[in-house]
Amino acid sequence: MLGVGAEELLFVLFLALLVLGPERLPKVARDVGRVVGDLRRTSDELREEFLNADKYLEAPAVAPAVTGESAAPAGGTAGERAESTASEPAVETAFDREMREARERLRGT
Repeated sequence: MLGVGAEELLFVLFLALLVLGPERLPKVARDVGRVVGDLRRTSDELREEFLNADKYLEAPAVAPAVTGESAAPAGGTAGERAESTASEPAVETAFDREMREARERLRGT
């Protein structure tokens, strides 16, 4: 545990008891536990996001509804069809823009 032995841990707990007092120590310990739990959950979510980021790059784009002239061309490769549908989103978020730029950089190299 980061090189902290039982004696050092007891000394830190004793010092915290002296500084904070018996009334505030349980509340502070509870708050610290909540913060550590939130940080752990956030870390796990970010790790999963980074591990699954390549799946978002490889995922096929959803085809728009077929209505007359707005339909995607039937010919061409899947990449060309994905480009034609990906260039027509109603609202492009910052994440979508960054993903599109990353895809373009990957294709360019």
